[in-house]
Amino acid sequence: MIRIIEREDNSLAKGLQLFFKHLLETQEIDALFLPVRLKNSTSIMPSLVTDPAQLDHAVPLSPAFPINSARMVSRLSYKASGRKTAVVLRPCEMRAFIELIKLKQGSRQELILIGMDCPKALIPSDYTAYMNPNSDRPPLDTPPLDNNPLDWDAYIQTVFSQTSSETLNGFDFSPACRTCENPFPMNADINILLQGVDLSRGMMVESGSDLGVNFLERLALPEAVKPEARDERVMQIKEVNFKANQAMVTDIEERTDSIVKLNAFFDRCINCYNCRNVCPVCYCKECVFNTDVFNHQPVQYHQWAEKKGAIKMPTDTVFYHLTRMAHMSHACVGCGQCSTACPRDIDVFQLFKSVAQTTQAAFEYFPGTDENQPPPLSVFCEHEFEGTVGITRE
Repeated sequence: MIRIIEREDNSLAKGLQLFFKHLLETQEIDALFLPVRLKNSTSIMPSLVTDPAQLDHAVPLSPAFPINSARMVSRLSYKASGRKTAVVLRPCEMRAFIELIKLKQGSRQELILIGMDCPKALIPSDYTAYMNPNSDRPPLDTPPLDNNPLDWDAYIQTVFSQTSSETLNGFDFSPACRTCENPFPMNADINILLQGVDLSRGMMVESGSDLGVNFLERLALPEAVKPEARDERVMQIKEVNFKANQAMVTDIEERTDSIVKLNAFFDRCINCYNCRNVCPVCYCKECVFNTDVFNHQPVQYHQWAEKKGAIKMPTDTVFYHLTRMAHMSHACVGCGQCSTACPRDIDVFQLFKSVAQTTQAAFEYFPGTDENQPPPLSVFCEHEFEGTVGITRE
């Protein structure tokens, strides 16, 4: 089933806000989880909304991506609350949440999952400049509605009309967005479609499950037909992002193809563990790097320094990253939050995604795409990787 979310006051953004209001006003929905602009602020954060009036500040199609919300949805769903919640997620957030469901960290039992074509995200520094009215670089030529940059339909129109993902009027998109090969919704009950759609009337909304069909029928939106241009548009974007991804992988492999280069790559790491803390699929309640295993005795540091002449402190930085890759590379959804959170501007995402692609290809496992496929480290296959582990048979 496909319907149209029509413009409201000639605005795509307001039309989407009205759609969410009508959804929240149905008796079956108790709350909506989606990005909201905070009061008297340019900050956008995922919020749990129960008052339809608060949806005037909802901005799911903005250039802000402060956190992968999958872990927040996990907190809302790992135990029954007796409330039905509609959850709006970017494609990489949806894939991460599907992984968390497989790991028993969340459930869709009380959720209605709403996916959308990804609006991309600016790197944090450029987002700050984009939102700064005194910036030397105006975000877009089109005047904002009510002088609010986040209400600009111009951003939506621009980001969903260009195939290339490099920049937006001089502002840089996240490397994760530029190299994402799956910026389209999947595994959702309701999908919001903008790529390849004539946005002059509005955006399209498509049911992804029987639950989605039931809700769209209640909302009584105008009927629509998926445009033929969408499939072509999707393929164009995948091809462009695939080439960008290949170029990124080639570059990062050349920068880290020896232990010397790998040490140099992480030489600025301060063991803050921010990359681990923001990773949506890194779910362990206790991490080995927060245990006594790495609480070394003072004499050990001196012994290491005496043996080598000098040691960098903190120690164990490369070992930490290698351990995380070994534990989590099969589940990486490529959201890029690890690099965003790094205070030392290390290209953690680029290296992690490069390793993750190799791991996932080896297991023929692509996280978050198939809800019924078990994570590779949760099952045992007797004849798997026999050559790798040194097993021989007569």
